[in-house]
Amino acid sequence: MTVLIRNIQHDDWSAILRIQAQCYHALTPEPLDALRNKVQLSPATCWVAEHAREVLGYLLCHPWHDGPPPSLSTALTHLEGDELFYMHDLAISPSARGLGIGQRLIDTALNYARQDGYEEVALVAVQDAPAYWQRQGFAPSPTSKCLREYGPGAQFMKRWLGTAEPA
Repeated sequence: MTVLIRNIQHDDWSAILRIQAQCYHALTPEPLDALRNKVQLSPATCWVAEHAREVLGYLLCHPWHDGPPPSLSTALTHLEGDELFYMHDLAISPSARGLGIGQRLIDTALNYARQDGYEEVALVAVQDAPAYWQRQGFAPSPTSKCLREYGPGAQFMKRWLGTAEPA
């Protein structure tokens, strides 16, 4: 199967919203405005996986500060720093799971982050995903933010990309 990883385009939003609705059951899906906002602020770091003109998954990322993660369902007026690369939302269509699409999107994001000089990547693992992200090299990290809005069991996690371990 040939899968194209490309930046999000205007026509992708209906597929992205459909995939989001299929994937999130432990938290309320974010509204379209909040999702589009990430792409408006950082269009080079938001991707879809496409096969035969069908969007099968997406990953929204953006630069962020080394502090609490951004709130869900809230449009950002600006990106608060660029100390780390933040993976905001990854979702794969249930019909495409097991095809390696999530890994392709993650690899695209991590390669971008390395090439752009980031040494650390962060995310909030939701639903049953913390174990998945640990297999991807992420580890739980303390945060001062209450993660209740992210649903039960949410964990703030980070992965080091730099050449030397952080102090």
